[in-house]
Amino acid sequence: MTMADQTQKPSDSQTVLGRDRFVAFAFASAHLLLETDNEGRIVFAAGARCGLTDRRAEDLVGCSLFDLLPPGEHTFFRMLLTRLIDSGKLDPTHVFLKTVAGQPFAMLMGGCRLPNYADRCFLGFSIAARVSGRTVGRCLSDLKSFAESLESRLCAAGATERGQRLSLLDIVGLADRDNAPEMRNSLEAYLLSVSTDGDAAVRLNDERYAVLHRDDLTREEIILDIGRLLARHGADELRDALHVWQIPVQGGEMPMSDVARALSYTLHKFAAEEPGAFGIADINEAVVDMLHNTVGRVAQVRRILEQRDFHLAFQPIVSLATGKLHHVEALIRVGDCGSPAEFIAFAERIGLICDLDLLVCQAALDVLKQAEDQGRTVPDIAINLSAVSLASPLIIEQLQALLRPHQGLTRKLLVEVTETATVNDFQGLNRVLGHLRKLGLRICLDDVGSGTTSFMSLNELRVDYAKLDGRIVQGALTNSRDLTILRSIVEIARHLGTDLVAEQIETEEQLRYLRKLGVRYGQGYLFGKPSPVLPGFVLATPSRPSRRTGERVSWE
Repeated sequence: MTMADQTQKPSDSQTVLGRDRFVAFAFASAHLLLETDNEGRIVFAAGARCGLTDRRAEDLVGCSLFDLLPPGEHTFFRMLLTRLIDSGKLDPTHVFLKTVAGQPFAMLMGGCRLPNYADRCFLGFSIAARVSGRTVGRCLSDLKSFAESLESRLCAAGATERGQRLSLLDIVGLADRDNAPEMRNSLEAYLLSVSTDGDAAVRLNDERYAVLHRDDLTREEIILDIGRLLARHGADELRDALHVWQIPVQGGEMPMSDVARALSYTLHKFAAEEPGAFGIADINEAVVDMLHNTVGRVAQVRRILEQRDFHLAFQPIVSLATGKLHHVEALIRVGDCGSPAEFIAFAERIGLICDLDLLVCQAALDVLKQAEDQGRTVPDIAINLSAVSLASPLIIEQLQALLRPHQGLTRKLLVEVTETATVNDFQGLNRVLGHLRKLGLRICLDDVGSGTTSFMSLNELRVDYAKLDGRIVQGALTNSRDLTILRSIVEIARHLGTDLVAEQIETEEQLRYLRKLGVRYGQGYLFGKPSPVLPGFVLATPSRPSRRTGERVSWE
């Protein structure tokens, strides 16, 4: 043997070290190692038992891997093994196993294949540190949960330098099939098997899905795989009704939190589109443009918030009995962003409404502080806080931090609670409103009468004032249904001891009728339009009636 041969061939000790090193690395990243054949039969097992057997891990040899799974996981697991066999590598994926006692528990499973062992799968299992976004028997998470997890998923992918794409799927006619449940089960298992971490897929409606996955999985591959799946279920004709659009997920200079917000908004918009709206396969660019436009809008909202590029307009709310000013409502005005209602709705959808609400509160406090410093007497100010903001666990702490330097001014602030149609936990919201009262704030419920939820909100929430939706006020004199609703609200408020504020009062006739019903306060063009100038306390007579034009918007 030559010297060159001796330097090229590793010694026995080096071979042993290399083997032991890889074994050590394997156990450093996994609690249990399993080797199976291509059918899932375990031929080798080592490591922790993980509750799968009441004896040694080695006793799992001879068992089927599928015997260790809850029944609801079988289809998904078959998809994973198929992907491992086809690609040779399986990134760590959230799976559910079951203990000897039959209890499901979450684990992370990674896998690989070796060139010289074509009939073997090598699997590593570790206890999952993060709770999976799905549960056994329910393949996909809901859109809300999926959207909330996007930021952490994107940040994790960025940290590991993994490129990702978001694929949107539409299968027109799937919901009409007799075997739709069976097809959905297979389709959702497939989407999970290709998704990031094995749980990054979501069902948007009966025919639309989204999945976050590695960027090397192409649109053509997805179409081919799902086409085969449809064929196995006897639905070949749906292949032509299958459309897939892909969005590259790239942060660039934009924070991943804002990328996640843009993706979430795009998903909600895609889910809400009419059937067939995305029915042309070559409009992939339009979907990408939709995301890019959303990214631009998120950046615009972020810039407006960071630079406080907005101002407040104040609309008077008066006593209907005396015409004297009671307080004003602070309404946001945002430069070139069009309708303030659209701006606020977008901020709410992308998760920035809490930031906006807090900035409006700060702006109102600044106005009050400036007036106090100048020795001027100004009216109380009502600010709008979305029920979405009030659901934030940090809102009380954040409001306390805002109000602390202005404790003497809190008595001059009212809070109008908006968007209560989204509230599911009235008890929790009442606790938050109780904290606000302790801070010295009075509470007003906005837009009562705009829907059945408003009646529930009026009954369930403890508030000082309630605002009658302007459409009810406008229609009460000409529409018997609106009149009935108006009278019902007045009666309920009377029993609850809640004062009413009527919106959109524009005529003397409306004013007289509302007085007759016992409504105490009013707001509308009859008393004044929103103005950047904060009015004084006394309003001698109502201003000349001025009819509003165009569609009514909230946050007038």
